[in-house]
Order: sequence, then structure tokens, then C-alpha cells
Amino acid sequence: MTLVDVAQKRTLPGKNTPSFGYGDYLRFSKLVYERCGLHFPEHRRADLERGVLQAFAASTCSTINEYYQLLLDPDVGAVYFERLANALTISESHFFRDTGQMDALYHHVLPQIIKRRSVLRTMRIWSAGCASGEEPYSIAILLRELLPDVDEWSITILGTDINTQALDMARQAVYTEWAFREERAREWRARYFRRNGSHYELIPEVKRMVTFARLNLVEGVYPSYETNTTLMDLIVCRNVMIYFTEQVSRDIVERFYECLTYGGWLVVGHAEHSLSIYHRFKVHNFPNAILYQRPEQLEPQGEGTLAAPTVEKPIVSPGKRRVELPEAVSRPVPTPDRVYIHSLERLGYVDPLERARELLSYGRSEEARELLVGMVEAGSKDPAVYALLGEAYANLGDWAEAERWCRRAIQEDKLALGAYYVLALVLQHQGRLDEAIEMMRKVVYIDRFSVLGHFGLADLYHSNGQLPQALKSLDNARRLLEGKRGDELIPGSGGITVRSLREAIIYQQQKWQAEAGET
Repeated sequence: MTLVDVAQKRTLPGKNTPSFGYGDYLRFSKLVYERCGLHFPEHRRADLERGVLQAFAASTCSTINEYYQLLLDPDVGAVYFERLANALTISESHFFRDTGQMDALYHHVLPQIIKRRSVLRTMRIWSAGCASGEEPYSIAILLRELLPDVDEWSITILGTDINTQALDMARQAVYTEWAFREERAREWRARYFRRNGSHYELIPEVKRMVTFARLNLVEGVYPSYETNTTLMDLIVCRNVMIYFTEQVSRDIVERFYECLTYGGWLVVGHAEHSLSIYHRFKVHNFPNAILYQRPEQLEPQGEGTLAAPTVEKPIVSPGKRRVELPEAVSRPVPTPDRVYIHSLERLGYVDPLERARELLSYGRSEEARELLVGMVEAGSKDPAVYALLGEAYANLGDWAEAERWCRRAIQEDKLALGAYYVLALVLQHQGRLDEAIEMMRKVVYIDRFSVLGHFGLADLYHSNGQLPQALKSLDNARRLLEGKRGDELIPGSGGITVRSLREAIIYQQQKWQAEAGET
């Protein structure tokens, strides 16, 4: 098989390849809809399959049915569903995405809010479905451009998402070149980011303006003071409700309405459900953007009808930067044009290996695989490339190719930790437990602080009937979690939190100790 053949190969059912039949589609789609409201109609069946196979590949189950039953387990299923939810929901974003809406915020909405709040100098903003943080940080940067005394204001910018892995990335606020695809982002990057190698780290002044929290929009936990979702001046929820049914979206929009203060604004994506969902809002037309506003006071509107749209003149003109408050100092700023960049060729300075890592983190394993194979074709012998290829093929359920590339990575680098870990899981999926144990033991030998290594080794030992060794490995994993924050993520876990893993370990210890007492 040539490398071109590898690049073009697609996952096909085979001897050791997991199958995802129509029955699997039905039961998994029902499960994720009930747990987090995500809707996977027939035309999105491939998206569901892709996410399930990725989460399954990271599990220690040998079949899809075993994995499904594990998700239903009331004691340990939560930690595995957390990873599945992450695989199904992570979405790639970038700074100042959708120029039309960002212009509307910059020239109209934020200046209006600033003027209205100029006496008390308070402002509350919510980015619902914030992904890896680019959206709320973009808003924070806009505010710093508009407000000369921004640090004297009490500004709340809340970013929420169901995806724990994305939230961790948001808190770190470190981004690659790919996040700066808009002209405005590249123009302002030098002011708000500090370069560190191939990455850009957000400056502390902007980073501390935003707080992040996990929140499932399907759950009725908002508006409430507990979730900090009351009296919002602005809610931004873009390209999130397209994954929900229309009824679920209606319920969410109704709660958003109650979360907003009078005169508060709602920004949604262009491809959301019927406009009738927003019948309680006043509609505002801006260039290349439609935004919704809760009326300043109760207005008589018929059920299912929309207020007449208005066309707004900018409060901050395209040639000005600051809001024209008495103490403001205006400076000229060019009007950015929207820039779409769809390929690495248009951004030749993007590190392809770093881009492959990003694609894998976003669940786009097919694209990552083809990019990595292209690097191999170009002559790369980097073991990191081979290891990522192994991970990509594992996510796609192609155990044979995953094993081949992991072993090539190990051949080039005997300390290729990630390759050993993925290979151990791949071997377990194939029922080759003794070999899997050998690989996972090398993981904890290379890094004795690897929580996932000890936890995975415990499961392998248990599956192999080696109960004392399983309990010892499980205790090692538990000890490594001591003193860590509950919301901290386990590195390399796909978004599993310390709290979830700790609870799963405690339950497994109790269960396996009972088994030991019976034998």
C-alpha cells in the first residue's frame, strides 16, 4: 500500500474495525438527546458516528455495545459520557468571527450599552456556547477599544459551554495562527497577545475580564444567581441552537429573554431556527447582521409576530474607535473587510504539525490524517507525526493502521509516550490484553505521574483477571489525584475532570474490593 493509498483510505468494516449500525445510531442519538439535548437527525448520522467512535477509541471497551452499556452505568458512566459529550460538541472558532455581527457589536450595540451604563459603570455579558474562548475574548477586546477607562468599570463577561475540554483551552487563552483568520484579529494581535514560539498568549488585562463555567443550555438552571446568568445586557449564542430541535431552541430563547435586562441584546447565528422563535424581541437590521433586543418596556405584541425591524445608524462611526462619552478620546481605526481563509496554503506560516493537533482536538480526524500523511509523503520522519497518525486512525476505528503508525513512532522514539498509550488502547480493543498491558506498563514507566496510564492499566489488569494488580494500579491513580481541584482536567483525557475520574475510581475500588472478598 502506497502512502497515497493510505491518504485516500476510508474506514471500512473489517475483522477488527468497530461497526456502527442503524440500531447504534438510534440508541446513541436518543441517549445524547436525553442527556444534553443534542439532536442528530439522519443527515447528521455521520457526525454522531464520528464522535462516538472517537470516544470509544479512548475507552477500554472491546465493543460498541459494551461502551454503550458503560455509558448507562449510574456509577461510572458519567466520566465516560463527559468525554463523549466533548467529542460531539467541540467546535473550532476564531477571533472576531463573522465580521457583520462584530461590526454591529462594535459600532452599535456595545456603545449603546456603554452609554446606558455610564453612570454606574457596570456591564454584564454572556457568551453561551463559548467553545475555546475566542468569542468572549473578542468582546473583551472590543470593550478595551471602546472604553478609555475600561479598568474602572465593573464588567462581567461570562463564557459557558458544555464541553470541559474547550473550557480548559479557553482558560489557558493560548492560540495558534489559525485563530487569527479575520483581518481585525491580525491587525490588533500585537496589542493584545504575546508571541511564544508558534503560539500567541492573551495578555492578562484581557484574560481576567472573562470567567468560564460549564453549563448545559438544555437544563433549566438559568436565569439564576447561582449560575450568574441574571440581568444580562448582552447574550451571544451563535451556531449553538442549530444542534437542537426547534422546541428545545424555543425553550432556550425564552430563558434567554428572562436573563436579559430591559433593553438587553441577543445575538444568534445566521442559520438558527425560524424567526418566530424570537417573537418577544425587537428586531434590528444592521449591515450583514440581524440582532434582537428585549424591549425597554413591555410592548403589546401578538403571539408569533415580530416587531417591525429597524435600521440603525452607528453610534461609533467606522472611522472612530472610542465611544463618544465626555471623557473619551477618539482615535481613527480602519474598517476591516471580512476575510475567509479555508486552507493552509493561504496561511503558509501555519505549522502543519500544530494544525494536525488542533484538528484532532476538534474531532476532525479525517482532515488530520490527510494532513499528516501529506507530511510523511513530503519526507517527514518525525515520530510525533507518526504518533498523531496512530491517534487519528484510532479515532476512525481503523485498528490495523493505528497500530502500524504507533509502532513506527515507537521505533523512532523509544519514549513516545502518546504512541504507547494509544497502542495499548488499540491492542485492548482487539482483545490482545497481554500486549496491551505491556504497552500501558511502558506508559507508567516513562511517566509515573500519568493518571490515565495507571487508570488504564488498572482496567487492563482487571479484564485479564489480575485483580490484585488492578487494585494497586487503581490506588496509584487515586493518589495522583489527591490535592487537585475538582474542575481541573486530566491531561490528554479529552476533557475528563478530576472530580469525575475520582468518583469513578472510588466506585471501581469498592466494586473490585468486593470482588476480591468473594474470591
